[in-house]
Amino acid sequence: MIKLKHIVNRVVVSEINMPAGEFSIGRNPGNSLQLDDSVVSGNHALITLTPDDCLPNMFEVIIKDLGSTNGTYVNNVSITEQKLRHGDSIRLGDHEFKVFDDQSAIGTQTEYHIQED
Repeated sequence: MIKLKHIVNRVVVSEINMPAGEFSIGRNPGNSLQLDDSVVSGNHALITLTPDDCLPNMFEVIIKDLGSTNGTYVNNVSITEQKLRHGDSIRLGDHEFKVFDDQSAIGTQTEYHIQED
């Protein structure tokens, strides 16, 4: 499952499960995610999740800026359209989200190595 993790001061404050199809983000009512932030446009960005034909649990995830006033950023780079991957950071106005794909082969745990004497 694909999730957006809402980050505030480097802490996850909420998780949003992303369904297949289109997921709109903006200030206007009717968006899948409505953000009460004057820096976010009414219809700011659109995330599209398309299941893979052969592996239905795997998704292609694309984010598209919808002509927003202040832009959509992926990994601190302004984009018009961008494929998203596990761990990517999305910024819309003052809101930061991390993409989490539980089907990703990338581990999320910290490893500790104790040096042997």
